Amino acid sequence: MKLIEVAIFNFPNDAAVLESILSAEKIEYFLNNTDSAIIVPGSGATLSVSEKDLDRTVKIIKEAGFEQSLIPQD
Repeated sequence: MKLIEVAIFNFPNDAAVLESILSAEKIEYFLNNTDSAIIVPGSGATLSVSEKDLDRTVKIIKEAGFEQSLIPQD
């Protein structure tokens, strides 16, 4: 399974909101750097999802109002 980095969250609370939504939607995800985001605000927690869930996750992120956190995809 190929993981794609989808978004970077500068604040832990933003990442927590998305974690809750993705869990409810049964989308598997990986959130990296959560400790550093808490210790050093602005360092960013990176959200990754499987390639098959990418489009659905991007839609959820936009609907939740976190579009500014999206990582541009090639």
